[in-house]
Amino acid sequence: MKKNAILSLLVLIVLHACGTTAFTGRKQLLVYSDESVSALSDESYADFMKTAVVSDDVMHKNMVRSVGERMVIALTTYLQGIGRPDYLTGLDWDFQLIDDPAVNAFCLPNGKIVLFEGILNFADNPNHLAIVIGHEMGHAVARHGNERMSQQALLQSAGQIATQVFSQTKYGGTAQAVELFAQAFAFGSNVGVVLPFSRKHEYEADRIGLYIMALAGYDIYQTPLFWEKMMADQKSPSFDFLSTHPADVKRIAAISESLDEAATYYRDPGAGNINLTR
Repeated sequence: MKKNAILSLLVLIVLHACGTTAFTGRKQLLVYSDESVSALSDESYADFMKTAVVSDDVMHKNMVRSVGERMVIALTTYLQGIGRPDYLTGLDWDFQLIDDPAVNAFCLPNGKIVLFEGILNFADNPNHLAIVIGHEMGHAVARHGNERMSQQALLQSAGQIATQVFSQTKYGGTAQAVELFAQAFAFGSNVGVVLPFSRKHEYEADRIGLYIMALAGYDIYQTPLFWEKMMADQKSPSFDFLSTHPADVKRIAAISESLDEAATYYRDPGAGNINLTR
């Protein structure tokens, strides 16, 4: 009886927690409210900044903040213009450059974007910074954090139900058999659902990032060249089966295919030809 109640609850959640992503219009499952996700993000950001060392590179800090603010203005203006300011709910943008040699960047679901100094080896001009920042903004405006949390919650509940059902079959008579089933379910969910879903988010963030870049007037056609430079240095594997991120070759191909569509977001027909490589 308890199992049926949990299953019914999951069905109700799925039916009443649907949304769509900004720009792409993809249907998504959002179990949590924007407010609760933002509150968790605020806590995580505060904890991270307690130990992080903010860069003392004034020039690059100003460049990061300038590019980020320009893209936020362009994105906000666009979404308000099409009557969808709701896509900005829970976002309180901030841009930080951290004194760390790692080639990395991340964005929390509340719009807090952190770049590590190592990324400046590849993004040392406004156009290339816009590629990195646009990708991170894409994750935030598409609510990928909420979506992943929602997916994990549902998979955990589904795993509990499946393990309970298995334990009542003739194959699940022993504790060892039940434990092996639970491990197999977790691995299958990770490889078959979680990782492909994560790679889908990366592709989508790349695509939305291009749109935001174009809205802000940055040169989207430099994006494949940027990723080729990253790929040559990082020497990442050509497969992505067990990875949260797409293989670089696939990523570059997908970006290249999206460029002409992204170019339609330029407000000034000549904006794509501007030179911001100072």
